[in-house]
Amino acid sequence: MSLFNLFKKSPKREPARDDPFGSPELQKRRHAAAMEFLSILQANFFSPDGKVHAGTALAAAAWLAGTSLYRSLNYKHEPAPGTVVLSKEVNEEGSKLLNLFMYYCQRNGIALKPDQLVLKTPDEHRPQMEILQVQEKFQDQYNAIMKKHGLDYLDGAKAGIIVCSIIFQYQCTRARDIDPTIAAGIVSMGIVTGAKTTPPPLKSESSATPVSGDQGQNNQFADILRSIAQNSIDGSGARLVLGEGMTPMQEALSQGGKYILVHPEVVNQLKQNNIDPFLVYEAAMRIEITSKIPQIDFIGANVDELLQAWSGKPEEQAPIHVRQALWLQKNAGGLGYEKSGNSWKLKQ
Repeated sequence: MSLFNLFKKSPKREPARDDPFGSPELQKRRHAAAMEFLSILQANFFSPDGKVHAGTALAAAAWLAGTSLYRSLNYKHEPAPGTVVLSKEVNEEGSKLLNLFMYYCQRNGIALKPDQLVLKTPDEHRPQMEILQVQEKFQDQYNAIMKKHGLDYLDGAKAGIIVCSIIFQYQCTRARDIDPTIAAGIVSMGIVTGAKTTPPPLKSESSATPVSGDQGQNNQFADILRSIAQNSIDGSGARLVLGEGMTPMQEALSQGGKYILVHPEVVNQLKQNNIDPFLVYEAAMRIEITSKIPQIDFIGANVDELLQAWSGKPEEQAPIHVRQALWLQKNAGGLGYEKSGNSWKLKQ
């Protein structure tokens, strides 16, 4: 069954300006763009009989809406793809997108309160793709369609919310293969994740020449970040010690090893400029991993318990040492390391 059978007509007119919905003409363009992109998702995720892995389709739509919001904020710095970037603006605009999604849910007959959303996705509904995979595969088509309909990045994000609401309604009321509280939780977390995760460059941007201006600033930012990270690594030995607070330094000095200690004033300056301080810790870990340090030890807590405790929660809200463990869990395997208890060891 086609999703379009549910939405042959434009959605009911939203409240007119002055409000966050925009003029009727703008609403119509958003809806047209949403329906056009929906056909791409349907071709890629849905079988001819309408079956789909609900968690993957919902997350993909939400990630792309969030990614469009990320681009609307016009950050002066552009960290590596996959890096989490925090800002007051993304929190404010992200909340508006979530409210818009909840509005569509209620209008379509499913009224939910924020505290009803299931934010820890059950295993059977976990997305079968990663956010960077979705961004790389779909973001160029997504942005081309939004541009075709005269939408900027922010309105493109709002069009993405329409896509989310259509898939949500179909999966929850027609297919009935996912509980609305779980589906809404996937969309909610997906929007937030997309809005705070640096996407890969658009092909239209990466192919543009000459490369200067903002790109030069981005390169300069990356160089500064690496310099801060390099200066934050101290100690010596064949292992990198991680953990909470000053514990890694004390362990490394007494038992041998390297540790990461970022000066508090540097952390404050980064926060004042809306830059996630974790970027420095990530860069420092990458420096040591690139140098093929034989072992990374996490001390002071059980890594598996930390990973379980933060599963499904927004990573940017976790303490730095927990984010280090989460980052290693996601990335160390692909960088030549394997986990053994509280350590990651370089594969032989």
